[in-house]
Amino acid sequence: MYYIERVTNKKQLKEFVNFLPKLYKGCEYFVAPFASDEMKHLDPKRSAYMIDGSAEAQCFLCRNEKGEIVGRVCGILSHAYNRKYNDKRVRISRFDCIDDDQVAKMLFDAVENWGREKGMTVIHGPMGFNDLEHEGLLVDGFNTISTANTQYYYPYYQHFFDDNGYQKEVDWLEYRFWLTNNSDERTSRLSDVVSERLGIHELEVKSIPWLIKNYYNEIFDVLDEAFEPLYGTVPITKAVRESVLSQFKTVLRKDLISVLVDKDNHVVAAGIMMPGIAKSLKKCNSKLFPFGWIGVLRELNHPEVIEMLLIGVKKEYAGRGVTSIIFHRALDRIKKHYSYMKYAETNIQLEDNYKVQSLFNKAFETKLTRRRRCYYKSLDGKPVRIHKAFEEQEPVNASTTEEDTTNESDKPVNSTQNDK
Repeated sequence: MYYIERVTNKKQLKEFVNFLPKLYKGCEYFVAPFASDEMKHLDPKRSAYMIDGSAEAQCFLCRNEKGEIVGRVCGILSHAYNRKYNDKRVRISRFDCIDDDQVAKMLFDAVENWGREKGMTVIHGPMGFNDLEHEGLLVDGFNTISTANTQYYYPYYQHFFDDNGYQKEVDWLEYRFWLTNNSDERTSRLSDVVSERLGIHELEVKSIPWLIKNYYNEIFDVLDEAFEPLYGTVPITKAVRESVLSQFKTVLRKDLISVLVDKDNHVVAAGIMMPGIAKSLKKCNSKLFPFGWIGVLRELNHPEVIEMLLIGVKKEYAGRGVTSIIFHRALDRIKKHYSYMKYAETNIQLEDNYKVQSLFNKAFETKLTRRRRCYYKSLDGKPVRIHKAFEEQEPVNASTTEEDTTNESDKPVNSTQNDK
């Protein structure tokens, strides 16, 4: 016998957050998120995603007759998303449960009914509050460890969605790649030509605190503008910017950030990578104290893996070869400062982003490691208007840039995960 309860207090919320590492205990591929971050994101009084009124959320727990938690789910109502698309969608998020069809259905029913109570007509996900959170259910690639910015899921989750009337809306892909010298000369030449023609240059990043103090808002402005046409994105508010900054500033390294500026030193493009710390987080179960920070610090300073997070280009510079510069600078920096790196991981990129896939295949030895899926379902029985993965400018969703070196075309790129 199972029953559903709404999370209405801090004790329940803590149980909600702590259920995830318990469920995946012993799974060699799962990397737990920081519990403190999750508590903050889901607390209406502290969440950067909710304090400005752009979103609201409701968490649910499923318990057995002994009161033990056997599943959880969160419904997210993104007012910003619905305003942007003139739609009535609720997001399913943080869906996790034991391998039991009844538990899964009860969780789906709980979040779907909550969506109907709020007047929503469509549910989609798994999705977070915005594109900087975890997105998509893992549907392929169950034998590789997740990155620090994505989530692992058990293989049995997929049939829960399929059996409860959910359909695919978009898929994202993740790649692992190894550096080669195939495109160095051409990319370098193109990079120099584009820089001179457009009058832009790479900013010398003196330190992370210096970059944050002088440029972080401009960088977010560029990313916000670049990501706007991408599937599932919403504006990055001031509160969210500050929250993301506090979450990531300690793991950023100046050698893994490329910022392009014009003649007046205004940001026109930015690309951000970070050391891969998934293995050290796995060892300490994402608990930095008392001793977990030692392994994390070691991996930050001497990473065997580089995670490619995101890149964005201002719209007025799109289609003018700017991504070739970011791409070339990123490779140079990795080879110079991280020669001991074994491989790099992309973040999620939309499956029909054929140009970026072609670029990786030409420049690197690549391997498709994971596929993630966003589902949708009608809540009122009416046909659903499918949201395009690419809108207007046909942007791409990836963790590194796509460059057609023949036509020198740019597209805004996103990844997260925090996205995409």
